[in-house]
Amino acid sequence: MKNIRFDFTCSRQVPLYAHLCNQYLNYDALNISIGCDNHNDFGPQTYFIEAQGEQAPLEQLADAIAADFLMSVWLVDSGIKVIDEPQGQRTLLETHNSQTDKSVAAFCQQCYPLFGDNQAAQFGAIDLTCSCCHGETRLTPAQKALTLTDLKAMAEQLITQGSLALSCEGIALSLEPFARDASRPQLLICNPNTLNAHFCLKDHQVVALSSIEKPLICARPIQDHQKLFAPLYDICFGYSRVVAVLSEILRQKGIDWVYLQGQHHRPKLAWIDGAWAQLSHQDGDNANNISKHFNAPEPLREDIRFLGFKAQWQAHKKTRSHQGTLSVQVLSSVESETNYEGAQEDHTITDAALFAALLNGKFTSHKQAKNAAVIYLSHDHPSQIVTCDNKGDTSLFFALPELPDNGYDIFHRLDSSPQKAVAQKFKSQFPDDYLKLLSLKLHGRRDNLQSLWAIAAILIGLNPQEETQTQDYLSDALMAAAMRYQGANAPRIDYPLTKGEAHRSLNWCKTLGTLLSFRVAGHSDPSQLAFAMQDSLADYLANWLEHIDLNIGVQTIALAGNELANETLCKRMSLRLGKNFPLLVNRSLDLEGDNLAVGALYVKQRQLNTLG
Repeated sequence: MKNIRFDFTCSRQVPLYAHLCNQYLNYDALNISIGCDNHNDFGPQTYFIEAQGEQAPLEQLADAIAADFLMSVWLVDSGIKVIDEPQGQRTLLETHNSQTDKSVAAFCQQCYPLFGDNQAAQFGAIDLTCSCCHGETRLTPAQKALTLTDLKAMAEQLITQGSLALSCEGIALSLEPFARDASRPQLLICNPNTLNAHFCLKDHQVVALSSIEKPLICARPIQDHQKLFAPLYDICFGYSRVVAVLSEILRQKGIDWVYLQGQHHRPKLAWIDGAWAQLSHQDGDNANNISKHFNAPEPLREDIRFLGFKAQWQAHKKTRSHQGTLSVQVLSSVESETNYEGAQEDHTITDAALFAALLNGKFTSHKQAKNAAVIYLSHDHPSQIVTCDNKGDTSLFFALPELPDNGYDIFHRLDSSPQKAVAQKFKSQFPDDYLKLLSLKLHGRRDNLQSLWAIAAILIGLNPQEETQTQDYLSDALMAAAMRYQGANAPRIDYPLTKGEAHRSLNWCKTLGTLLSFRVAGHSDPSQLAFAMQDSLADYLANWLEHIDLNIGVQTIALAGNELANETLCKRMSLRLGKNFPLLVNRSLDLEGDNLAVGALYVKQRQLNTLG
């Protein structure tokens, strides 16, 4: 007789894994126990199945588990080992939101081959009962009512008319880009077998697309693609029973991908320091969609509504450990308060991002949050670096400046600075790009990297058509160009600090002037200059943090914010910063979303109107 343990270590809770562990309690051939090692809910979660028995039935169990435990994007390690004594129990694990979270696919390895394979007898049976995932219980009446004939008719409409409104899923599909869509285009991949013919993808991205979460992954089309003209796309595989069957019908008709728009609730992910993290909740998510629960140390306030989320902490009964249960949920637009608008020198939001990250196993009480720094890079809020000293007090070290909102003022500032000579050379050598710069309009927040990337994209000649001159497109163009670069060396772009009364900022004129100096000197490869901007910024960040370390002693650097979707910058930050400091990402929470509400529970109040 042997005791065997099967481990699945995940960076956050995976409800399906908990559900599968519960299912294996019904495995009669062996003596089974299960459990989940989650001493800190914000740290790794290890789901395990233990079995006692002889070699042959244990091998059969291993085969069954391998088939059932499909890949999750949150799985970071798995293994089998011999143990002396079982540690698990025969008590059901909590599965939290597996039946209500719309971001989780409503099918599994057992039911998909039955309704999703065009060769199967039950192909197109949307309401197929599954004893494993019970995905049929999550279908709406409108989804259940669809037949294979209905879905084939929908596919035919899409092909003949060019578009399809799939009301039961809250989405629209199109053969052509959606009109007036200024954000990054999204694609539903119908034929995964042709993926590499259209996109440049790494192995971990392909695995993520096939995972049980069916997320949106940022992908760069191959060079000179004949139909995909945007610099970057967010792509996903069929994620619901209806969409999966419709995708298969379209694949049979020779369609590799279609444009996707609507409330599909696909999680957007970013690859940071060797693992996935979720960027944010999708627009349209609400309180009925998902609510997370964690064990957490006692905060400074027990509840808060902050930036569209509600976070609440409740002490555990019969304990004096100052531990409790923390819940966070998305507020509906009716419940949500007006977005927080702090002064530029305020750093409440960045503080919240820091404390949310530090919850990931770094402190068990609020007093242990110290000797840390956070790099918070955001589209939506001020991008800042905040430090936390050995007393737990935070201070603002750096904030990106607010850039002018139009290209005319941008060039005027360059022309009035010590960069005047190189600005005039750019004007004379590249008159077309100079005119494109003058016509640039930046909208929304401009104290972020996205605005800087948009300007830089024009300066290095990455804007072939004036109709594509949106902030999102230009920023994506620069990031895509950086991803294309395969060289080992790149020019060094200056990111000089300016010292203000309250904090340091960036001399952006000098940054752009350095970039222009390389271009007018004959650096004709825009991908090299785009990469140089990311690599140099990562290098400067490392230098700044080393300076901070000398003053306060930095033990941890936390990363947060949706600008971390930038693949190249994240990779360079891992290489530059990761050499000297441990990098911390709380993968149990969003990079830009529920983490801010959770962290706000622990932020010291500085202004009465800042926190609820």
